Amino acid sequence: MRPLPFQSGKTVTDTPNLKASAIAHANIAVAKYWGKRNNEINLPYTDSIAFNVDALVTETTACWNDDDFRDGLVINGWEVPAQNIGRLQRILDAIRQKTGLTQRCILHSKNNFNLATGLASSASGCAAAALAASKAAGLDLNESELSSLARLGSGSAARSIPDGWTRWHAGTREDGSDSYAVSIAPPNHWPLHVFVVQVSDTPKSISSTDAMRKCQDSPFWQTYLNETKDAADIAQNAIVQRDFAALTAAMHHNTMLLHALAMTCQPPILFLAPKSLELIQHILRSSQAMQVCCTLDAGANVVILCEEVCWPFVKNDIIALGLPYIQTHIGHGARLI
Repeated sequence: MRPLPFQSGKTVTDTPNLKASAIAHANIAVAKYWGKRNNEINLPYTDSIAFNVDALVTETTACWNDDDFRDGLVINGWEVPAQNIGRLQRILDAIRQKTGLTQRCILHSKNNFNLATGLASSASGCAAAALAASKAAGLDLNESELSSLARLGSGSAARSIPDGWTRWHAGTREDGSDSYAVSIAPPNHWPLHVFVVQVSDTPKSISSTDAMRKCQDSPFWQTYLNETKDAADIAQNAIVQRDFAALTAAMHHNTMLLHALAMTCQPPILFLAPKSLELIQHILRSSQAMQVCCTLDAGANVVILCEEVCWPFVKNDIIALGLPYIQTHIGHGARLI
């Protein structure tokens, strides 16, 4: 079997529990991860910055056993067809490779938010699965090892392992051993309000992975890379210094670059919905007078950040547009339950 590398260090314990449960939060990027230099093990071209969203949670239980002839995944009570669990298969194969286990693993996962709508369900799902399955197999991995393991399933899952505000290092090694996420600030570093606004509850017409591949054929792909090469440094400085104006400028610029790039594909990829644009226009106008900003990942749903004094005004804007929303805060990293 071809190696599926992640940083190794800790070894398997003498008696694996074979069952464990973990939770992880979805994360939303401030400086985006877009494009892969290695598709098989999800290595990005650039560093990215994100924050975990406290209210968006995946809970996963992993159980290794001899009774099943293949690995399995059940999400919210529905069994996922075997051909659709490839991203989690990479995580489980890597664990087997390290531990020597021959058992199959069944993952039972529950999400409290809609899947495949641009709210990073794959990130929280793969992060929770990586932690639960590795712990159930008897592995005691440190944070960077867990982040690298989660990355095998979904690149952005690397950022759902550490706490609060995170930076995913793109790394330079071909085996991905230096590509993992770290926390740059804890959840309580900056007491911002987060609004997750549901513009659409239907799955995206194209997956992020497929969209990334198409974007690399855009005539503006190299321009995008050049424009975003320093985005993570700029965003991190704004977060560490709690400079909202700098965060707003960085976040809006990076978001618009991604969506503009997607529109230059052939055929064009349009993640935005009419209500997305309407809400973004509200936020852009409001950001001239108060501390509020917004972003979208690869989907129509809008995520808004604002300072404490601003949240009642932001909430009124969302209600006026008739959109359902969740009001929450910056969240923690993945953890066992």
